[in-house]
Amino acid sequence: MSHEQTRSPLVIGHRGAPGYAVEHTERSYRIAMECGVDLIEPDLVPTADGYLLCRHENELSRTTNVKKVAALRDRRTTKMIDGRPHTGWFSEDLTLEELGSLRARERHPILRSHNTRWTDESLLTLDDTIALLAAHNRERGTRVGLCLELKSARHFAETGAPLDDLLLDTLRRCAAYLPDVPIQVEADDDSVLRSLAARTDLPTVQLVCSSAELMRLGGLEQISTYAAALAVHKNMVVRPATSRSPRRESRLVERAHGAGLAVYAWTLRSENRYLPPSLRTGMDDEIGFADPEYRALLDAGIDAVFSDHPDTAVACRDRWVSRRAAGAGARPQRALAV
Repeated sequence: MSHEQTRSPLVIGHRGAPGYAVEHTERSYRIAMECGVDLIEPDLVPTADGYLLCRHENELSRTTNVKKVAALRDRRTTKMIDGRPHTGWFSEDLTLEELGSLRARERHPILRSHNTRWTDESLLTLDDTIALLAAHNRERGTRVGLCLELKSARHFAETGAPLDDLLLDTLRRCAAYLPDVPIQVEADDDSVLRSLAARTDLPTVQLVCSSAELMRLGGLEQISTYAAALAVHKNMVVRPATSRSPRRESRLVERAHGAGLAVYAWTLRSENRYLPPSLRTGMDDEIGFADPEYRALLDAGIDAVFSDHPDTAVACRDRWVSRRAAGAGARPQRALAV
């Protein structure tokens, strides 16, 4: 599968801008757009009436006020999701009308206590999100797109709610907005990506967590038969230095580019808790020195980065591009055009 070269690596607002606002809310998405992201990454799970809800997982008790909604108290249950038991309230058991009574809550209230003041945000569907981005792009003359992550796709296919079908239904409903909102689709389940590659021309992104998972999927050449890009943990590209070993850059980007795949790295966050020890300063919830981590990944040739702090990501990317333009020998990037 061939890919267009773009001027610079992409910045993807991971769930919007959750370093500054509650994830998957209009406020979070708007902040990400104001920061200048190229794409926003909503996670998608189904509702009982066939919509796609922007939530990181289908169990809602960590990221909403569902525990306090009396009318839904009897909907608590236990399910096996991806081989593990989960107890709580599930998106696929609630209609859009019922979900309308919920409000989003901060996933990490201790680490990101500044986000706990936001208690008024309704939950968004993919329909809402596409309309939001289309309006922003038309008003600003921008091309902010979406990298849609389909969560637990195999589980939902087995339980009668195939996410690829629900996604295509949504895109048909939102057809009037789509010329203004470029869309890519991401998943860790290759079967749903293969289905979409066969049924649509949407660029697909294979999410992987380890080298072992790459092998299970048949390697880079096999992935390139149905996907345009590979989304990997940042440490698979550049392993940070430790007290026992120096920083090491893998050959993954070079190998992926050779197979025709762009490489996206996830997820960069600016709090000390998420940074390599050498870049930390202060307490876990304080901001450390994130810039060197971005530079190391960009120098390694990545084509896009997922970030919880997209203003930092955009600034680091733009400085990196300026330096490369002023010098010589910049590596070609293979990120998908948006």
